[in-house]
Amino acid sequence: MSETRTRQRTSGYLALCVGTCAIATGCDTLTCFRMANFKGTVFESTRMFAEQKFGADAPERILAELDHSDRDLLVGVNALGWYPVEPVLRYHYALDKLYGNGDLALCEAAGRFSAGWAMNSVLKVFIRFRSPTWLIERATSVWGRFHDTGRWEIAASGERIQGDLYDFAVRDRAFCARLRGWLGGATELTGGQHVTVFETQCVCRGGDHCAFTTTWRK
Repeated sequence: MSETRTRQRTSGYLALCVGTCAIATGCDTLTCFRMANFKGTVFESTRMFAEQKFGADAPERILAELDHSDRDLLVGVNALGWYPVEPVLRYHYALDKLYGNGDLALCEAAGRFSAGWAMNSVLKVFIRFRSPTWLIERATSVWGRFHDTGRWEIAASGERIQGDLYDFAVRDRAFCARLRGWLGGATELTGGQHVTVFETQCVCRGGDHCAFTTTWRK
């Protein structure tokens, strides 16, 4: 399916999402109306995480927790297409419901897995530099290839990175957990040890943007 046809397909999904996403994802109506999109790789990495951690039938079990419109969209996802965030996020909540403890730790683990998957595929060339700062600066600079809203500002000092995500049309605790996992996983994969990631500010808690502080030791 071409990228143009994929965008046409997802634009037809808008009416189905606007009425329900505030309940499922915690975002407000304005955010839903803006209808942010993810590249298919975001869902694909989560599906692969579920399969590898919980077995070959796990992705289907998770899909079975969703309504038919979400299932119909997600079964057709390909890595090159663009898709609305809401069904992808509902998949994360269903993953946490079936296999987690309700604390979204599995969403963070999915983000960590996604970092490893990216290091072995789309960002493979970066890992040889073995620098967490270098990698995260480069990864956030190509954010727009995988998300159609949001921009990062990065400030690095020694073994500490401050990342501020602005203008991102997603307000969702599960995705923030996924981002924390991705940042931690990417840092570990490029040589960081004893990694900690704190979200010091979040739009879900009333902030005007999300801010992440990542620290490590060599």
